[in-house]
Amino acid sequence: MKIKTFTLLFILIIFSISLSWGAAFNEKAPDFTLKDLSGKAVNLKDFDGKVVFIDFWASWCTPCRVELPEISRFISQYKPDEAVVLAISIDKKRSNVDDFLGNIPTLSKNLHILLDPDSKVVSSYQARAMPTSFVIDKTGIIRHIHFGYKESDPKLWIEEFSGLLK
Repeated sequence: MKIKTFTLLFILIIFSISLSWGAAFNEKAPDFTLKDLSGKAVNLKDFDGKVVFIDFWASWCTPCRVELPEISRFISQYKPDEAVVLAISIDKKRSNVDDFLGNIPTLSKNLHILLDPDSKVVSSYQARAMPTSFVIDKTGIIRHIHFGYKESDPKLWIEEFSGLLK
């Protein structure tokens, strides 16, 4: 019985510690550097002073096929100096990303596609579903987290951004 109790306690401690390593509501967003589609290194700190929408997605994710075009439409209503989307693909193969993006007619200039083929950044944010999004305020604090995608999300994003851009 003592072994089972000790094992359960150990698992709970490890789980609690692992949760503290990830991105959390009202805490500083974990910094990262990833390459964009042109191979340029992009760092989260490059967008200090802007509201940042980080979206983790994958080509095999069915809801992502609907969500990414909606994100592009949503972010295009903002000025590039006030808000930006970092759409981070976790695909292992670049060709899957290119094929996926080829089916989207237009992407906003405020939307940056980044590549995380080793899943290092998605792991640091502990995204538990695809897609998962984080809305970060101008000071780098995570203010909203979205798991999955619902048709009502674009309206919610607008409300969230309105509050953060004031």
